[in-house]
This record gives sequence, C-alpha cells and structure tokens, in this order.
Amino acid sequence: MTGKRSGKLAFCGVMTALALVFLLLTATPVSTVALAALAAVCGIPVVVEAGKRAALLHFVAVAVLASLLVPTVEGKGMYIALFGWYTVFKAWLESKRLPRVAEWGSKLAVFVVALAAFAAVMWLTVRATFPYAYWTLTPIAVLLCGVFLVYDWGLSGLVGLYMSRLHRPISRLFRF
Repeated sequence: MTGKRSGKLAFCGVMTALALVFLLLTATPVSTVALAALAAVCGIPVVVEAGKRAALLHFVAVAVLASLLVPTVEGKGMYIALFGWYTVFKAWLESKRLPRVAEWGSKLAVFVVALAAFAAVMWLTVRATFPYAYWTLTPIAVLLCGVFLVYDWGLSGLVGLYMSRLHRPISRLFRF
C-alpha cells in the first residue's frame, strides 16, 4: 500500500512542478492565458490518478507556490481565479450525472462568477483600467463564455486522450 501512496505523491509533485514551470513562464508577456491554461491542464492527470482530493491539494500547492514565486499578477491570477480549480470542479460536477442543460448551466454560472472575481482582483491589485465603454461588457462576457465552452470541450477531449494513451504507461511508471 505504501508503494502506491508514494507513487501517487511523487506523481502529484511532478505535476505540481510542471504547472509551476508553466506559471513561471507567464512572466514573459507572450501567451499568458495559454500558459495559465496549460498549468491547469496539469491537474487532469492528478484527478485521474490520485483523485479529486489530491487534485484539490495540487491546486492549493500550485496556487501558494505561484503566489510566492511568479512575478506577474496576470498569470497567477488567471490560474487561481479561473483555470486551476476548474479541473477539480469539472470532475466533481460530471460525476454527479446531471442533465446536460443543468451541467452546462452550472459550468457557465461558475465561470461568470469566477470571471467577475478575476476582474475584481485585477482591478484591486493592478488598478487596470478598462479601455472600452461599459456597454461593451456584455458582448465581451458573452464572447468569453463561448471561449470557455470551447475550453471545456477541449478539456474533455484531453481527458479522453489521457485515458486512452497515457493512463496505462504513467500508472506503470509510478506503480499505481
């Protein structure tokens, strides 16, 4: 039993380090959103191999380390407020076997709340001004919800790809 636990712990540590590397790369002004999303994708194998609780601890560890080490507010803010916790939430919500409409409605509602929280944190920490008129917020929010739906669809595809191609070799490597 200890071999399985230590293998899962080692695997979670590797995925945490990889997510932190992606977040450290957000210090360059190129692909901040993509790198924060890639850091969140590192949570998929943790959810599959070690479970939702370990994935939540993975998110907390990456968030704490990113708060201490990542110099840019945008990269760590996007990970903490939008992307990092979503893999755990997605696994939890999809395990509930809700009707599709309720599932997608829940995902969109949580995304809108997280987006508003991210905007508030960015405004409070960076005092970033919004360069557009306030009446453009609704179309921008609708556009971001569309992007979020594509992200969720891609995340589901990555879960399927991980399960079909990488699950068996990784579980052998770390002796799960």
